[in-house]
Amino acid sequence: MKRKMQIILILAAMVIASTSTNAEIVFDNGEPTILADVGNDVLGRLQADDFVITQDIFLTGAQFWTLEENTFAWDGTLEYFVFADASGIPGNIISMGEGQNVQRNATGNETPGGPEYEYSFEFDESVNLIANERYWFGLHLASEYPSDVLFHIWWSPSMTGFGSNSYESDGGTLDNWTDSGIHRAFYLEGIPEPVTILLLGVGGLALVRRVKQRP
Repeated sequence: MKRKMQIILILAAMVIASTSTNAEIVFDNGEPTILADVGNDVLGRLQADDFVITQDIFLTGAQFWTLEENTFAWDGTLEYFVFADASGIPGNIISMGEGQNVQRNATGNETPGGPEYEYSFEFDESVNLIANERYWFGLHLASEYPSDVLFHIWWSPSMTGFGSNSYESDGGTLDNWTDSGIHRAFYLEGIPEPVTILLLGVGGLALVRRVKQRP
């Protein structure tokens, strides 16, 4: 019996290992909607939009879109944040870091505000989140919060976003959140919590065993 349990645990661990490299979209706040130059500055302000996931997961990365002025050069900084909810606005920081393996590509769409870009990146550490809790995903695309460099890069809007409008904090002080009036376009990627995968793996193997034992 002990040996059989060891085999089950080894196989379950293999399930976890094979799944951990295959992150999938766990939240979709909609693709970008081109509305002239409607967007919100991500240089001198920290932007955040709310989300809810349907199962316990480890959040591992994200994808989003921007509008950018042709004459402005992004400095390569991508800071991300995951906030708890505080009565309908971003609250305590659960996780923050600099995006890893950042990919930035022009989509070919042109707007009055400038060309559209698509970004994707991985978190430097995965973030364990609980199902059906409200969180906020935040972005800032500069090494500092310059007050004299605004409205050169905007986080693109989405007309199909979830929940509340996005909020912004001027200067990234986190004590002056204001409603931006619109949703942000982004996807979040993650993998199921390992315990969930383990239970599924063990349950599946146990079912196979029962089937094999039938006369």
